[in-house]
Amino acid sequence: MPAEPLSVVERRAVRSTYRSLRLGVVVLLVLLVTAVVTEAARAGCWLDSFSAYYWTGAHDAFVGAVCAVGVLLVVNRGTADLEDALLDIAGLLAFVVALTPSEPGTGCAGGTATEVPAALADARTGLTALVVAGLLAWGFRTVLERRTAFSPAAAVTRAGVAVVLLVLGVLLVTAPDVLVASAHDIAAVLLFIAVVGVVLLNAFAARAVSGRWAAAYTALGVAMLLTLAVVVALHATVPGWEEAVLVLEAALLGLFAAFWVLQTIELWGVDVARPSRRPAG
Repeated sequence: MPAEPLSVVERRAVRSTYRSLRLGVVVLLVLLVTAVVTEAARAGCWLDSFSAYYWTGAHDAFVGAVCAVGVLLVVNRGTADLEDALLDIAGLLAFVVALTPSEPGTGCAGGTATEVPAALADARTGLTALVVAGLLAWGFRTVLERRTAFSPAAAVTRAGVAVVLLVLGVLLVTAPDVLVASAHDIAAVLLFIAVVGVVLLNAFAARAVSGRWAAAYTALGVAMLLTLAVVVALHATVPGWEEAVLVLEAALLGLFAAFWVLQTIELWGVDVARPSRRPAG
């Protein structure tokens, strides 16, 4: 039996790798959620956010999963330049979320304050490593793609990522305490905004291919926005609901995972990007 042409073998290898990278995002989200649920079951109660589990036995799974998802979002090539830009930004923000812990809470049901190991509370080492590695990756990518004609969105993203990394570096030197205290919350909010943007962009772009895919992505994007609005409203009107942020994060993670699975199915047999609809006839 004659061997397959090299181009066919290479195409299959690239496609298999691409599929594995996409499925890896879902697996890592399952790992994160499982660690949080396991820790909550052991403690017999829930903390007020996913980030609060940084200070528990789920610490390693939280940091490892969020950092790994950040890598996969950055290396994944979006179907359009703007989507790719949002994925790059979301990936960078995921690293900031993982490496800059939120303030430790009082535990379940207002218990005693969580005891914080000094080494875990100091995020400067992790952020320094992120800035150095991020600038190195940014430089490599820019050099490797120097002959590519950047779209405005791609050019703005490259500049924006460089600015964010440089600002982090400057703050690490000039105001490390301010950076460590505020970076997590800001990065988490911007991360969810970028993720919702990716979903809505796909809802718009998929109209050129299939009304079914466009409707599915639109439903998920609208559900994300409604979830955010409802949980914020309930948190403001229902006193004592300490798990509002946890519910919001869980819902958004679930909706994003659903979107990612659907997009993986849509693009399963596509080599590079979503094809355009061909004219009738």
